[in-house]
Amino acid sequence: MPKKVISRVCLLVISAAVLMVCAGCRIQPRVRTLPPEIQTVYVPMFINSSYEAGLEELATRATVEAFLADGRLNVVSKPEQADAVAQGIILSFDNRVSSTDSDKFPLLSTMEVNFQMKLYSPKDRLNPLNEYEEVSVSHSYVSDVRRMTMTVPEDALQTLLEGVGRQAVLEVLTGKWQPGVVKK
Repeated sequence: MPKKVISRVCLLVISAAVLMVCAGCRIQPRVRTLPPEIQTVYVPMFINSSYEAGLEELATRATVEAFLADGRLNVVSKPEQADAVAQGIILSFDNRVSSTDSDKFPLLSTMEVNFQMKLYSPKDRLNPLNEYEEVSVSHSYVSDVRRMTMTVPEDALQTLLEGVGRQAVLEVLTGKWQPGVVKK
């Protein structure tokens, strides 16, 4: 009988240890770092420093839609109505062939955008409240025109910029924040 008790206690201890290890491995969601006094945001047209014309308009629209879908901040149409201005800067754009067949015909292509978000006070657009780290978003798509599953580059670009919008919202809400920088 004592051997049964000892084996049950050992099983219980091992189970508890496994549970503790598993509990420590769970994914931690990003926490809001944006100060609570910022409840409304204005998103001006992105600044486009890449060679690809027109990205700024599509990225701005995607970011506004992402803020609206997220719902944690209200988006306003005029900077003077906002608690903060979220300015996006497209640093680079690349559309490259990722994979080819034996005839060097492109099968897969990858689009990539690098961008940065800056948060300003509506009263001072020269000195940012916060500058977030550079973010890279990429999207791979079937570019082989001989296939039925081919993706049109314009659709791939739209998908890519929707990802830019989601990442921009994540950066503004949960990106690295320097405490005490916000001035009223």
